[in-house]
Amino acid sequence: MKIIQRNEAVRALRKIIGLTQAEFAVMIGASKDAVVSWETGRNELSETFARRIALATGVDGRTLRLGVSVPFSAAADAHFYTKADFERHQQTELGLTEAAAGRRLEHCLDTLRLLFEAAARASEDQTGQRWPGLLDSFMQWGESAREDFKLGPQIDAQLAQRRFPAGVTQTYHEWRAMARQDPAALRAAGFQDDPGKGDREELRLELNCVPGWAPGRSMQPPKPAVMRAVL
Repeated sequence: MKIIQRNEAVRALRKIIGLTQAEFAVMIGASKDAVVSWETGRNELSETFARRIALATGVDGRTLRLGVSVPFSAAADAHFYTKADFERHQQTELGLTEAAAGRRLEHCLDTLRLLFEAAARASEDQTGQRWPGLLDSFMQWGESAREDFKLGPQIDAQLAQRRFPAGVTQTYHEWRAMARQDPAALRAAGFQDDPGKGDREELRLELNCVPGWAPGRSMQPPKPAVMRAVL
């Protein structure tokens, strides 16, 4: 096993599985700059990301941090890692089927339930109120996960399927501002400006709305924490 330079195994692994630096970064929730810094040896691969890469690919996480020229598989019969190892790991270990994904989701939901129930009970003793801090931690994780793994478009597509009719009340000033941005869409939504109405007067329109992204709060119709009109 030839030692070359720190993190060379990261570059080797990425090329074996056939991903660009940007694609590899998205897979593990890192920035492209972080991947570049690992591959050039500018920064050391952390244990956290080594573990995340190992979980995503089936590679032996220890060899990623040693700087070997080719990483090893995490399989019982340790051998030089190949594209076949990656494909096998994706199909079997991660269980990328709808049924397997559903089971993993249930496991994650059970974990969250246990955490929040434990925090609620802990706030009844003398250790202090843990619930708000845990909730904030969860909300920050949700925001980071959405951003790090570039999941915004997919989440928005799911939220769009929760479309619902809702009455929206705004001042004429707000409706007029929206009309300047997209007059045809607002006309289709039923807005007709009345010059006799002052900017502060209100108007209610029935619009199609979708829930907005709001981790830790309701994203279900008809009363999500955040919503946006579909014009």
